[in-house]
Amino acid sequence: MDDDSRDFMKWVDALAKGIIAGAAIGYLFSLTDMMAPGKAVVLGGLAGCLAAITFKNRQDDKAGK
Repeated sequence: MDDDSRDFMKWVDALAKGIIAGAAIGYLFSLTDMMAPGKAVVLGGLAGCLAAITFKNRQDDKAGK
């Protein structure tokens, strides 16, 4: 596996973890009856995606890439 593929897989891994974690937190938020479950899961997944991108960029900056 070359470096580009390895880098791409790190991005996919970070995004997948962020989306899953965000969707789970969104669903837990929906249990408070403040928002519909579907909407909470979608918004949580979007927030998780953005958080994962930020987290991955900060990791890359610390690694000196």
